[in-house]
Amino acid sequence: MPARPQSPPRMVSPALVFFGRHPTPGKCKSRLARSVGSDDAAAFIYDAIVRVVLLRATLSRVERDETAGDEQTRVIFTCAADDDVAPCRALLERGGRWYVDDDASSTSTAIDVRAQTQVDDLGARLVDAFRVELENARARGARDPPPVCVAGTDIPAFSFAHARMALERARDERCVTFGPSRDGGFYCVAATATPDNCDKLSRAFADVVWSSSDTLAQCVANCKAEGMIVRVDMETLQDVDDARDLERALAEGERPERPEDARYVARLRETYDEIRTTLRDAIRS
Repeated sequence: MPARPQSPPRMVSPALVFFGRHPTPGKCKSRLARSVGSDDAAAFIYDAIVRVVLLRATLSRVERDETAGDEQTRVIFTCAADDDVAPCRALLERGGRWYVDDDASSTSTAIDVRAQTQVDDLGARLVDAFRVELENARARGARDPPPVCVAGTDIPAFSFAHARMALERARDERCVTFGPSRDGGFYCVAATATPDNCDKLSRAFADVVWSSSDTLAQCVANCKAEGMIVRVDMETLQDVDDARDLERALAEGERPERPEDARYVARLRETYDEIRTTLRDAIRS
């Protein structure tokens, strides 16, 4: 009996992995809550920022296809706590506040939800995000390790254009790319999730002081010491840790990537207005 022909290996699918959490008052954006004087306001503002980030990052399938070639970029929302997974998944389903759909079946976006590795160290959680995507690619029969971009969800100006640039650079397996934030940290990191790169990033992130003004500088120096090509020339963006950060982010405006799309622009402006109103009311009270 002749042998059955084997299926060819699948093309690798790039991954955009968001780090976030459920917008539960008292359990998210603690520094923002202290600076505006309200856990409820901070949670609402974070919820709105996530809506902006997901809108920017997932609405246009055309942009994703240009990056991925034959394979569409997968979008994954990873939760800081196990018990955030179910409520975040509900927010991302049709009818939920985070659901993104432009009324066309060809451009609606499915976002996977899973928990991050349950350890306190941010570096370990970042590295695990790359390792999980490598394991998932192997399980799907991909012939190559995937380019992966891990990004935060508190950067209102972050869009798929930033992710696309980082993922394109990550196709050079020697390269790691950081998107710098104005506080000395970074809003995204991208690399090809090879076993060797995962090991190098694990060592590079092991002794980093997170949430400091030189976090990015430490990561860059450590990655270079591991022999990686490091790029930090992406646009510098404002992340939101407190009220002052939020005011700076709002001052930059909506910056719609699709100004010709009236519905997209309206959704961005509506959400930004919600943030401005909530911040103003919280400060006044």
